Amino acid sequence: MIFNSSIPLCCKIGEGTMFGHRGIGVVINPNTVIGKNCLIRPHVVMGGGGRIPGSPIIKDNVKIGAGAKIIGGITVGENAVIGANAVVITDIPPNALAVGVPAKVKKIAKKY
Repeated sequence: MIFNSSIPLCCKIGEGTMFGHRGIGVVINPNTVIGKNCLIRPHVVMGGGGRIPGSPIIKDNVKIGAGAKIIGGITVGENAVIGANAVVITDIPPNALAVGVPAKVKKIAKKY
């Protein structure tokens, strides 16, 4: 436990991933997979359980806002943005902006 966080050593976290404000209050399930170059803000929870069994898979270049909860065996696609305090209980497609409780996709950026 560092800075009141629980980030198990067995978690798979890709290179370049950063925890804002030293990861204060971040709780991650040991089976969670986090891709490369992600940004995880304070007080984020990535846990097992929920409607879909398993643990979250966070793809590359994802930004997760402060206080967001990502629950269950879901996948957050590449380049997605999860808004602050969002509760994610379903898959989020690549390049999407998801906000709310429960989180809903509000926008999907076009590829260039």
